[in-house]
Amino acid sequence: MVIPEPTVAMAGPARYPNTGIHGRIVHGIGEDIVSGRLEAGARLPADKELMARFEASRTALREALKVLTTKGLIESRQRAGTLVRPRADWDLLDQDVLSWHSPENISEAFTADLVELRELIEPAAAKLAASRATSDDLARIEAAYLRMERWVDDYEKFYIADRDFHLAVLYASHNQLVQRLASIIGTVLSIGFSLQKQAGIPLREALESHYGVFEGIRDRDRRAAERAMRVTIRRGKNTLSRRREIMRGQNPAE
Repeated sequence: MVIPEPTVAMAGPARYPNTGIHGRIVHGIGEDIVSGRLEAGARLPADKELMARFEASRTALREALKVLTTKGLIESRQRAGTLVRPRADWDLLDQDVLSWHSPENISEAFTADLVELRELIEPAAAKLAASRATSDDLARIEAAYLRMERWVDDYEKFYIADRDFHLAVLYASHNQLVQRLASIIGTVLSIGFSLQKQAGIPLREALESHYGVFEGIRDRDRRAAERAMRVTIRRGKNTLSRRREIMRGQNPAE
């Protein structure tokens, strides 16, 4: 039997397409806002300017602005035009809004929030998976782990396998709400991986704790699975701390 490997696309609602006129407008303006190029309270450029920038019709522009409105990024006011809303109003659990954060514009506070979100969800999911995982679930988790081993010297391929490992664990919980959160966790993992890559820390360090998660789930040891997942997330958290030190020009060994 061929076991399909989990992907972000399997993990809930798809992100808004970034192709076509609508997609180019949504992602272009969304990235401008999240990056800070358009600050809270700022007025969006005039329709004619945006239409020229994206080579779009007024109808296409209006439809794209509606999408950004539903994500909490902008609002239209009579006489004032279309304004950027404060960050507190953004839908930060929206996959697109999350993905528009880059290593260059994400704050330490928000990075810490993302780690805390993982700490709340993933250990519990691993614990549930230890009770509920099917043979297919175990095969997916193991296959992802083996790809991590195979690609331990290739950051991009390793992180794809790592993401698939975590998504497979979330699906193995067989909790419908946890599975719906997989789309968010998948995006959070991608952000974390982008930050960790800058630290250049050897990937092999991650293998032991990931195998511990798989082993705990395979052996139906709920506590072991939960504990190993906490260790895995803590390791990622420590890597991010070392990355911040590197970005500040400090020696992590000091």
